[in-house]
Amino acid sequence: MPPEPLMDWHHMFGVMVQDFFRGTPYVVELERDLSVKSQFLDVLIVRKTGGVLDRVLPDGLEGRLVAHNLITFKSHWDTLDDCAIDELLAHYVNYRKQVSPSFNDLLPKDDFRLFAICARSPVGLAGLVPLTTIQPGVLEAIWGTWRIRIIVANELPRTRPTRCCTFSPHHENCYNTGRNTAASGRRRRVVW
Repeated sequence: MPPEPLMDWHHMFGVMVQDFFRGTPYVVELERDLSVKSQFLDVLIVRKTGGVLDRVLPDGLEGRLVAHNLITFKSHWDTLDDCAIDELLAHYVNYRKQVSPSFNDLLPKDDFRLFAICARSPVGLAGLVPLTTIQPGVLEAIWGTWRIRIIVANELPRTRPTRCCTFSPHHENCYNTGRNTAASGRRRRVVW
């Protein structure tokens, strides 16, 4: 006797929800493709080889890099708020599924780190969750099961040579490097 085919429980659940909402003001869609609109992660740092990292990392990144490091960036004109952190987490979930052997064999969560780099202090975010100061200009937020490292560029000490700049066109280092980066056709003016 051939084995019984596996039940598609996701579809069965969806049909039950459709039946429940039939005749109401709500419409139930099944298996909606959410990849229709392109979404872009600002920066992804991936370890590709086993060599030694031979440079001093910028403030907030030292000792934190793992195999897959996802970074969202917010300039002076953007706000690091709860929506931005939720979006970073959504990028993580999507990316983890893409780089794992299969949906049933996901890479370990410890292979991933999440960072938010912002030009100005995330005061709105501070009103929602406690932000722990790791060092001047480097904070950490607990978001669900994640510890997200937040680097506030304009609060970093200006004494270290590897610090992030203030992402300000008025800061000479950023302006000159930003202008050179823009001339080369790159999208962002991030300087470390």
